[in-house]
This record gives sequence, structure tokens and C-alpha cells, in this order.
Amino acid sequence: MPQYCSVPGCRNSGGHKFPEEKELQLKWRVIIKRRDTTTKGLWKPGKHDVVCAAHFKDADYRVSGLLGSRKRLLPDAVPSLFLFRESSTPRSSKYSRRDDVDSSVVNNVQLEVEVGNEAEVKQECDDLGGIEPMHQEMGVQCTILGRFSIENLVNDPKRIQYYTSFRDYDHFMLFFNCLGPAVNELNYQCLSLTPKDQLFMCLMKLRQNKEGLELSFLFEVSESTVSKIVITWINFMYFQLKEINIWPSRDIVTDYMPDDFKYKFATTRVILDATETPIQKPSNVDV
Repeated sequence: MPQYCSVPGCRNSGGHKFPEEKELQLKWRVIIKRRDTTTKGLWKPGKHDVVCAAHFKDADYRVSGLLGSRKRLLPDAVPSLFLFRESSTPRSSKYSRRDDVDSSVVNNVQLEVEVGNEAEVKQECDDLGGIEPMHQEMGVQCTILGRFSIENLVNDPKRIQYYTSFRDYDHFMLFFNCLGPAVNELNYQCLSLTPKDQLFMCLMKLRQNKEGLELSFLFEVSESTVSKIVITWINFMYFQLKEINIWPSRDIVTDYMPDDFKYKFATTRVILDATETPIQKPSNVDV
């Protein structure tokens, strides 16, 4: 049974398996912009999943053999060609299938699509969220925009709730403002990220238990910086919020306690649920 390309919308069969090296594999996963249908997070490939040759440049291959008959993908190659076909329906994007395109613009490692309306293509790319067009002589390829940021999700409450548990951007900002002006005076300062994005990163770690490598790639910082930000903000939030009384009164607990608990565990006051989250230990524990 043929293995189809993992890039969303592409139906080419065969291709290159995802690299085993974690950092390089993460680059592939992020750049193809495929989301897990269940978790809505970053999709993870299986051992047989592939990206077809249409998404790699000629420069990504080492050519050998008689008259260049053999092509082998370079070990550090990353897919970079993501092309859109001209569509008669505005604001809709369709991925080009190799068998739908005139053979004059297809070769064995690169797919190029002739596009007649730049404005329409730009609109299609905008609709995909976080993609901008980059025009070439015979086609259009797309590249991912900059780092992950809470500001990009202002009008996307579903994703904010998924990443942070807050209902929407307003609730996120309410919590951020409750932390006070001290957010700008933390012991560890990351100048490349705003305090809001540092909090966003920390909440993503707590909510989704995302790996430091993935967070470093999304926010364009080093893994050690991710670890320092997470530790700094967890300690900071603890000191800022520790005075809040989170324990309900005995009467409230009794009123809301299930009948089965009232019968079997009448003295129950609270149920603790904990999740162990491994993080990278900084060399300086005072940071």
C-alpha cells in the first residue's frame, strides 16, 4: 500500500521518511504545518510517514552516478516548497497534485505552479494563518512567519483555551495584569520575548507539557532559555498568588460533595491531583 505525503492537502505517494534526529524532525513537523486532529497540537509522524520530493529543492539533494542518475537527500535538508494552485474561487486554497499539473512545470524533485493573480494567492495564503507568499519566476512557494506569540491569538479563544486553559484573550490579560508591574522586574530577563509571551510559554508548558525543544523552536529561543523562563515564572506566580485562599470552607465542600462521597468519605476536604513535569535544571539554581 503506497504511503502518501504527510503535508496537508498533498496526495503524492512515496517520499522521504522523517529524520530520527529530534531537532531536525521538529523542524520538518513545524514547517509542514500539520495539526493533530485529536489534540489540535503539533502532529507527530509515525515511522512510515513521509514527505514527498515535491517539497524539496534541487539543492537539498546530493547527486551521484552516471549523468546524475542518483539523488540522495542531504542529512540536514528541510522541506521548503509549499505551493498553491490558481483557484477560481476566492479565499480558497488547494494543494497542487502532481497529476493535475501540466508536465512542463513538473520535474522529479520540485513542483512549480503557474499563478496568474498575485493578490488572490496572497489572500489564499493569509487565510491559512501564519503564511506569506514568496514569488518565483514560475511559481509561488510559502514560508512560515515568525515566532509564536499570544498576540497572534487575540481573536482565537479556542486555541487560547487549548494552550493556556483561559477562556479567551481577555481572561489571559486579566490574569497577567493581576500579577502586577513586577512582571517587568523578574530575576531572569529574556529580552527577545515580551513578558506576556513568557507567561504564554510557561502556561503552554504547564497545560500541554510541551518539550523544551518544541517550545524553543516555536518561540525562537534556546532550550536553556525556555527552562529559565519556565522556572522563573513558576516561582514568580507562586510568590504572587500564594496569599490567595484557594481552600473552600467546610460548608461549601459538604454542599457540593457527591452523595457517594458523603457516605464513604465524609471527612474529605480536598482531592489533590498532581502531574510530574520534567524540566531542564539550570546550572545556576538562583536564577
